[in-house]
Amino acid sequence: MEEALVIIEENQYWIYLGLGLSGLIYLRIAIKRYQEYRSTFFSLERDRARGKFIQSVFMLVLVAVGLLATFIAATFAAPAVPITARPTVLPTVSLLTTPKITIEGEEVEATVTPMGGATPEGLGCSNPKATITSPQDGDSISGIIDVLGAADIPGFAFYKVEIRSLGSEAIWQAIGAGSGPICESCAIEELLARWDTSLVTAGDYLLRLTVMDSVGNAPLPCELRVRVLPSE
Repeated sequence: MEEALVIIEENQYWIYLGLGLSGLIYLRIAIKRYQEYRSTFFSLERDRARGKFIQSVFMLVLVAVGLLATFIAATFAAPAVPITARPTVLPTVSLLTTPKITIEGEEVEATVTPMGGATPEGLGCSNPKATITSPQDGDSISGIIDVLGAADIPGFAFYKVEIRSLGSEAIWQAIGAGSGPICESCAIEELLARWDTSLVTAGDYLLRLTVMDSVGNAPLPCELRVRVLPSE
């Protein structure tokens, strides 16, 4: 019932428009039927014309009742629906980009807001709900690497896995992302991303996991330092 009231409130103008057009159509029909009723002479024709006129009037009454019911529902009943019963609109997020905001005409990258209760240590990988379990910090890797871990925070929205070389002008590059939570205890679903290290230059890299919730908050990203060895 509450959902129906919310729908009526959100679409009341379209409902008014539809009922108003229907009312005009049936009003025209009723006038025409009444004129036919007045112009008939034989009793059988008059009875038939009167029946059609009554049907038209009945439809007009239904339209009027619909308009009144819509007005009552949208004006008095719908505003009384508690906010908890109304649908929550979630923001549309990009899985591979960092959110940006504009302040007085200047576009800057938004920073990640740590969630309450999460106080990661070191590089932020101590949170079991947002962590990389393989490779580990300081590992030397080569070839195609499966990045394993967990991404299953409360209110989960998406996660992304990125890499960055240690150069001063290096930028983060996404190598994987997902909109479904990854459970650390689910062996089949531990894969966060697959990294083909042959596509990058050998050297030291940072590997980062960022997990966001539906309102844009996140634990401190999990960052690991790994060394990519030359491809054989």
